[in-house]
Amino acid sequence: MTKPQRGHFAVAKVEPKAKLAEFRVSEDALVPLGSEITAAHFVPGQYVDVTGTSIGKGFAGAMKRHNFSGLRATHGVSVSHRSPGSTGQRQSPGKTFKNKKMAGHLGAERVTTQSLEVVVADADRGLILIRGSVPGSEKGWVLIKDAAKRKAPDGLPFPAALRGDTANVEEPGEEAAELDTASSDTGPSGAPAEEASP
Repeated sequence: MTKPQRGHFAVAKVEPKAKLAEFRVSEDALVPLGSEITAAHFVPGQYVDVTGTSIGKGFAGAMKRHNFSGLRATHGVSVSHRSPGSTGQRQSPGKTFKNKKMAGHLGAERVTTQSLEVVVADADRGLILIRGSVPGSEKGWVLIKDAAKRKAPDGLPFPAALRGDTANVEEPGEEAAELDTASSDTGPSGAPAEEASP
């Protein structure tokens, strides 16, 4: 980590992290600086959007990369069954336009899979089990957000399910008071107590 990055963490009084991510939230959904969001932020049955870096597949042909059907298997086609075919026109305009679907690098790009269902959210072990295909390779980083095209279920923790005692987090004014009341409503494992309202 560079010195400027370490300086940002020092000013925020937060231990340096291995990965930084940014989420757009509303003004009333801001969490105190330095707090940790647990897996209990999601509930079973909720739908989420998962973003990750897809598995890189190197240089791929047009059939594999863009799902082209290829040329015919007979009737005069020889040697070029998996070729993309013509990519341009005649003398006018006499060129291949930009963004034409052709062979090239496949994978290793940012991909979002939408509306995946949360099956289990285990805050103690930090596990979120999701039904469906998650983009990326094993041990890769993913971003999990509330589904943009699905309605959020009732009873979601708001603004977030925070872990541990956050009384030492310095927040001026009313936010510190809200933080103290939120920390007193958590159970022994740091998850929100059953009788506490979100």
